[in-house]
Amino acid sequence: MTPSRLTLFTIDSVSIAVAFLVSLFIRQSAMVSLRFGYINYNSVDYTLSFLIASLFLLTVFGAFKLYQIRTIEITARIFTVIKALVVWTLLITLLVYVLKFDFSRAVLFLTVILTAILICFARFAYFKYRRNKRRDDDTDVHIIGTGGRAKDIEKQLKDSLPNLSVIHFDYQNPRSRAHLAAMESHDIFIADEHLTRQEVMEILADTEFRHHSFRVILDTFRLVTGEVRLNDLDEIPSISPNCQPNTVYLIAKRLVDIAVAGIGIIAVSSIWLAIGAAVKIDSKGPVLIKQIRIGSNLRPFTLIKFRTMHCNTTLYEYSPNNGNDPRITRTGRILRRFSLDELPQLWNILKGDMSLVGPRPEMEFIVRDYEPWQQIRLKAKPGLTGLWQILGRKDIPLHKNLEYDFYYVCNRNFLLDSVIMLKTIPAVLFGRGAY
Repeated sequence: MTPSRLTLFTIDSVSIAVAFLVSLFIRQSAMVSLRFGYINYNSVDYTLSFLIASLFLLTVFGAFKLYQIRTIEITARIFTVIKALVVWTLLITLLVYVLKFDFSRAVLFLTVILTAILICFARFAYFKYRRNKRRDDDTDVHIIGTGGRAKDIEKQLKDSLPNLSVIHFDYQNPRSRAHLAAMESHDIFIADEHLTRQEVMEILADTEFRHHSFRVILDTFRLVTGEVRLNDLDEIPSISPNCQPNTVYLIAKRLVDIAVAGIGIIAVSSIWLAIGAAVKIDSKGPVLIKQIRIGSNLRPFTLIKFRTMHCNTTLYEYSPNNGNDPRITRTGRILRRFSLDELPQLWNILKGDMSLVGPRPEMEFIVRDYEPWQQIRLKAKPGLTGLWQILGRKDIPLHKNLEYDFYYVCNRNFLLDSVIMLKTIPAVLFGRGAY
């Protein structure tokens, strides 16, 4: 653990310990003042509750990546701290209620309030200290670009940080590009006015998952495909793309997938039998087909779906882009129109190969031709539905829906997933754009 992370870890641990002890003291003092006398607390329940609450706090903060020292904007960090504290409060309240701990509600309330105040104050002071210290220490910042805009950024940075060491990269130079891709954990400004939209996305793809802190100068970044945090670092307007979901979201999403897929399999089992009989009667061949698809992080898996094409059709080729494709059977045309052929993929969701919402699971021969930035879509589990389905579906060829997937990967959250699932219902019922 780095010194900075250890410092934050210590701040949080000490804050909750102090908050807990002060809360006990305040309640005890209040009871004495009101002539109720001293209270004999259940030391086992209180100690156990404190240890569990502390563990939950550190775990939730870790899930929100609050121990990663990647950026130096203070406001964004404190806002994330507040969000993590809300989640932590809900968790420990639920835990105390479920486990029936003999624990004073007043002490619980005071501990939560004091912990929030102490952590926010201590972290704010520490971040201010780090920023002021950075002004005096040597620091490396990397700027992609060598033109006038890049030099303006360097001047503004050095006006605030006199000892700053600035390294420029020419993205058009292969040697500079290779060095950039090999770097670890740095502040990087993208300030090259000549970069194309695709080149900016390639930079993000090459380095996004190597713990870099990006600042994309607003005049340069004409495409905002990801969740962004508006920064005002040394009065330089910029945005920071963020394609890394928090752990709490991923765990909760997996639980929802298991619950919905399990219930769905039971609910539609009779429909499966009817569809299977229709497929078998309509044309020769198996009822189900199995294809190797590429899942998250390039992991292949076996996708299951009802057969909708004639048995002499090649198993791996581009999907139909109109309803008159001769490969599709009569029953298959109906199944594809209302997405009934994809019902068996509930098994894939239950197994963990797929999710309810996500990018489409693509075939290997298509993924093989991806550009580096296009592979970002493979950072998320493939989904039964997604933006590609509610925004026109196959009116746009499936294998060309990459930018929708890129947007989803960098913006995924509970609200977006919920909206996609709700909008999928009318898209399926009316068969919009499905072939």
